[in-house]
Amino acid sequence: MKAIITRADDCGSSHAANEAIYEAAEAGFIKNVSIMACGEYLEEAAEMLSDKKEICFGLHGCINSEWDQVTWGPAAPKEKVSSLIDERGVFYQSPEKFRVHMPKLEEIITEYKYQLEDARKAGFKISYMDSHMLPEVYVPGLSEAMSRMMEEEGLIDHKWYNRVLPGNDLYAEKPYLFEKTLKKMDGQYLFIMHPAKYGKEMKLTGNREFSGERVARARELDYRFLTDYKNVMLCKQYKVELLRYDEAVKGQEINFNMTDLKKEIK
Repeated sequence: MKAIITRADDCGSSHAANEAIYEAAEAGFIKNVSIMACGEYLEEAAEMLSDKKEICFGLHGCINSEWDQVTWGPAAPKEKVSSLIDERGVFYQSPEKFRVHMPKLEEIITEYKYQLEDARKAGFKISYMDSHMLPEVYVPGLSEAMSRMMEEEGLIDHKWYNRVLPGNDLYAEKPYLFEKTLKKMDGQYLFIMHPAKYGKEMKLTGNREFSGERVARARELDYRFLTDYKNVMLCKQYKVELLRYDEAVKGQEINFNMTDLKKEIK
């Protein structure tokens, strides 16, 4: 078996992301789209994408807001999730902050349930769930609590499908590496990108670690890679199947280490 679970994250977070993900879905490479239900552009995302039967939609559970100017806050009433909110009145900027400000497990799950409800109300059929910036690495017991929630809600648990395709973060800048990887790969992998169109909107993102310009250019490269039809043709050439989560084979649970986490945030 040679297969890739192809996923685009942060849908609903911005107009730039919604447009890029829509075009990536049209190109045929992306089979899974993760919805950021606390994003300002959730309704727009639903109008653009929710009727695409070929796409498997998931909840991109978000309890961190990494940028300085662009922020996200809870879908739940703030009084129900007060341990998730920083001095700005929005989510903590990084899950590393949880080392000092440890959130309450029950409040995280409450917030995730509100986000799931909002995504469904917007019109998305949610089939799986993953997490933005992997807070479960930092919060003891969160992975298990999330798994219980997903089982209750009938969702596919992303932790069984996290064998990341080697070079995942390099293909947008060095697309020739993708063909080299396809030639020698074997088995089932996960491939994640964060496409968004370059422009003023994305340049407003950024923080001390990544400038808005750097973020905007990186996400534009992801967008270009995912809308380049030759990448779909390469998969066909090397007999690599592009999979939805609900078509994938359940693998072994993978526990992310700090190196993996930094790659995911990037």
